[in-house]
Amino acid sequence: MGIFSFLFGKTNYVPEGKLTLQDSQEVKTGWQKVEEQASLGKPSNLKSAVIDADKLMDFVLRKMYPSLEATGERLKAAKVKFVGKWEIYDGLWFAHKVRNEIVHNVNFELPSSQVRDILEKFKAGLIELGGL
Repeated sequence: MGIFSFLFGKTNYVPEGKLTLQDSQEVKTGWQKVEEQASLGKPSNLKSAVIDADKLMDFVLRKMYPSLEATGERLKAAKVKFVGKWEIYDGLWFAHKVRNEIVHNVNFELPSSQVRDILEKFKAGLIELGGL
């Protein structure tokens, strides 16, 4: 960002925080639990794995953008981290939307065949954000 953009408000600048080594370790430990949940294969475990993966993503985003309230706002702010890697960014949004369906739509059925792909989208996003 240029100094003029910053001074004259031609950008939506959001101050960034940083992940500590301890934060990264917490994410890695959490990711192992996500993998364990997914390996159990039951529909309830698969849904839990997706929800927990989303929580890890939000944990990282909260550390990076502590001034933003909602996950969606933080994810939008993180777009600058994905320059040239839009497929990963779009995949992260898709995975987050699937999580929202699981949580907010009582009739949502998550096909077990898609869980691995959704978790890979979260994993790629977490790697790109420096959490894994």
